[in-house]
Amino acid sequence: MGKQLIVNENLIAYSQAGEGERAVIFLHGWRSQKEVWQNVLSQLSIVNCQLFAIDLPGFGGSPAPRSAWTVNDYAEVVKGFIEKIELKKVIIVGHSFGGRVGIKLAAMLSKSVSTSLPSEALGHLFSPGEKGNIYKLVLVDSAGFALDDSKKNIYGLMAKIAKPFFKPKFMQGLRRKIYEHIGSEDYLATPELQKTFVNIIGEDLTEDMEKINCPTLIITGENDKDTPPSFGQKMQSLIPNSKLTILPGAGHFSFLDKPGEFAEELNKFIV
Repeated sequence: MGKQLIVNENLIAYSQAGEGERAVIFLHGWRSQKEVWQNVLSQLSIVNCQLFAIDLPGFGGSPAPRSAWTVNDYAEVVKGFIEKIELKKVIIVGHSFGGRVGIKLAAMLSKSVSTSLPSEALGHLFSPGEKGNIYKLVLVDSAGFALDDSKKNIYGLMAKIAKPFFKPKFMQGLRRKIYEHIGSEDYLATPELQKTFVNIIGEDLTEDMEKINCPTLIITGENDKDTPPSFGQKMQSLIPNSKLTILPGAGHFSFLDKPGEFAEELNKFIV
């Protein structure tokens, strides 16, 4: 069922299904929206659990922020959502950009504990009665590392050089092709969020990953070109209590390419 809620002065559209003491919150990627998770939700066999899918500000039914945001701003909104609905034992599932938000949020809400504890001890750090803590984290084809500076400079230089040639309307198609070639289609597709996009891709979350102490499942597609399996492998080496699963034949939207396999992995981890 589609619902709306005001969180930190932002209107948030979301869907909700199921009942229980646990809550799974699904966060979509850039240029996406909550409906992208529908197929996954229909295949989950989780009992005693509430399922939420959120439209992050600027996407779907949630209006864009009034200023340029950072990953932290998005994490604060999800944190506010959790607190406003008074959710406990929260599990975050984040795809791509939504994974960035999940990483920042999990680091923000992590307890100050020694990561030298065995994984079975870490898995019980968050009791069902603790409000606002992240109980488990699932990173799906997740982003989290900053774009190489030299690469960003090349993108910016090419955009500046090409810009004067795109004023006539008949050049708009060529403009898109060139921007896509230099890897900037996400920047183009959301003009009202351009500064926010630059902030997000420029932030490296390595230190945040090292702070996460809740059980974490990292799922990536074998053929993901945007956030390749090497990203997942690096995340696994940084997040203390984490497991990596690579889905054969899947791309950047691994949960759409291999919905059955994805749902099976998610069901096993969440139970």
